[in-house]
This record gives sequence, C-alpha cells and structure tokens, in this order.
Amino acid sequence: MAPPAVGKVYNVVGKGGKVAGTIWSDFTGFIAKGNVFDLAVGLVIGSAFTAIVTSLVEDIISPLISLATPGTNLNTKFVILRCPVNNATFSNCMDNFPASWTTPLIAQQSGAVTLNWGKLIQVLINFIIIAAILFILVKAYAAAFVRQKPVEKKECPYCITSVPIKATRCSACTSELKVEEETINIVEEETKQL
Repeated sequence: MAPPAVGKVYNVVGKGGKVAGTIWSDFTGFIAKGNVFDLAVGLVIGSAFTAIVTSLVEDIISPLISLATPGTNLNTKFVILRCPVNNATFSNCMDNFPASWTTPLIAQQSGAVTLNWGKLIQVLINFIIIAAILFILVKAYAAAFVRQKPVEKKECPYCITSVPIKATRCSACTSELKVEEETINIVEEETKQL
C-alpha cells in the first residue's frame, strides 16, 4: 500500500490531465470557428494593403512633396544632433556637414547621431492614407450590409402605448386601431428579406 502522499500526487496529476484536455478541446473549438479564419485572411490582406499604400506614398506622394522641399526625397531629410566622436575630419559637422552625407544612413555609418524628420513625416502620411482608406471601406461596408430592423411596433394614438404593427386593438386601453394594408405589406416584405 502506497503512503497517503503518493495518492495525492496521482490525484493532482489526473486533474491536471483533465484540465489540459479541456483546454485543448476549447482551443481546437476556437480554431475551428470561422472568426479565426476571417482574422487570418484579414491579416494577409492587411499586409498586402500596407505594401500598396507604402508604394503609393514612396513612389507617388513623396516625389510630389519633394517638389516643395527642393532637391531630395523626404527619406533623405535629417538633422545632425551630434558629430562623430574622436574624428578630426568631422569636428565641425553641425554647421556644414560633408557633402557625402546625403542620407541619414550614411551619416550614421560615419558615427553621427541624426534626427530623421523626413522619415517621420513619410510614416505619418502612410498612416493618414491607410486610416482614410479604412474609414471609407468601413463606411461602404456599413452602407451595403447593415440593414435597419423593420418596424414591428406602432404607437396607440389614445394612450401612447407601443403595440404590434398588425394589432387592431390596443392592449392597454382597448381602443380600436386603424390597420393600414400598405404598412403590413411593407413589414412582411422586409421580414422575408431578413
């Protein structure tokens, strides 16, 4: 006969196995739902959409903006915060940095610390375009697929109680109500469509 402590260990392990089994079955049930697949498709489409917007900004919008900032692309706009340390050649780079530093990457490789304001503006433009397009898509989806619920109730003109639209008498005051045939037909057609 095993000591009592060993029996407790077996009970705990058995309960752990049951918990792990229910977690696994819950997880497989979650994966099998359509929402997870919808999310996966959305992520793939989102990454492709991001590539399209990035290309739009870098290849079309940024060159147009670079016309306002003469000579270069936004990605090449930067400010030097600190000159390279222990380098006599670039000792006074804050006022006139070398002509070879045409991009922030080249300046950073030389040892300078840069503030890349052009890249920040380009990322902000990307964000604004993506947000605007998503806003338009959500509005279009809502207009196309979200339908208003058909009217199923009307107000009694005598006691202002809400009654079913097909009712001929008010349930609160027992007044006789007019039933319009057109209203009933419209409600029946809207119910069939849903």
